[in-house]
Amino acid sequence: MNDTTHNRPQPPRPLFVAVGPAGSGKSTAAAWFPVDAVVCLDELRREISGGNPGDQSVTPAAVARQNSLLDEHLAAGRAVFVDSTNVEPRIRAGLVELARRHGRPAFALRFPVDLDTCLARNAQRPDDRRVPEATLRWQHGLAQEATEDVLLREGFAEVHDLPDINPAAEGATMSMDDVLAPERIADAVAVLRKAQQGDQQAHKDLGTYFPGYESLVMQTDHLRYLELGARAGLEATHLLLMHIEDDEWWASVDTYTCGLGRPLASVALGDYTSRTEAVRETVQAATSNGWMLAPEHEWTDFDCGGGEIHIPIYPRPVAG
Repeated sequence: MNDTTHNRPQPPRPLFVAVGPAGSGKSTAAAWFPVDAVVCLDELRREISGGNPGDQSVTPAAVARQNSLLDEHLAAGRAVFVDSTNVEPRIRAGLVELARRHGRPAFALRFPVDLDTCLARNAQRPDDRRVPEATLRWQHGLAQEATEDVLLREGFAEVHDLPDINPAAEGATMSMDDVLAPERIADAVAVLRKAQQGDQQAHKDLGTYFPGYESLVMQTDHLRYLELGARAGLEATHLLLMHIEDDEWWASVDTYTCGLGRPLASVALGDYTSRTEAVRETVQAATSNGWMLAPEHEWTDFDCGGGEIHIPIYPRPVAG
């Protein structure tokens, strides 16, 4: 049978618009979301102000720069994640129109996190990233009004609620309920790989191994996971290194299917005290267990909210 997949026209790649208040997990999602580019308003404010992402006086300039970058990415055919609150209908209308001008669909990504959680996370932020409480409450109220029906009427082609996978205060420990026993890793890897290849029964079976698998961050014996995953030819996408605060980097190996067709499994690799240590230790752990990593010039550093590095992974061919 001839494979004509590559000859089929590809659908236009979407503009993904985050909709959520400060502290709802937008930048965390941007770090793992399968897009070509992330445009982060906080980071643009940081660049324009000379280091302060919370400097609202430069917001007009940052928004102009954001829209210029979006124009550039959309014109080049890239899938883009807009990492900003976008809780105001007029802001979303501008983004929908921008996507329409480029012949691209706009997908809304809602972050339905409760107000108390957003307030608690906001309180833990550095001074230059902390949002005034009144502003955060206002953002949360507007986000609640942005229901699926409202967003579809605004012109979004699709609306998706993204689950909350923000790192917990203790670092790489995401949820004690999501620990996978090391002796089950081999079976879990096999099921995940089948699901990624479109096996519907495997898709159903994932819950047996990964509770709440649609946005799972699991902690386990990561060296064993990397070893078995490489052996099985697991289609992992990248190592993710995320800057949490001054002297803390968090790392994981992420696997998911393309587009919004998850499953996602993000395996926590651990906490590190510097970017250099995080890169050195995670790269060594991956390569020593059989993974093929992209050359350094293909790494992507989004530097959004402190720094996130994506290192693409290419699985070795499956033996036999």
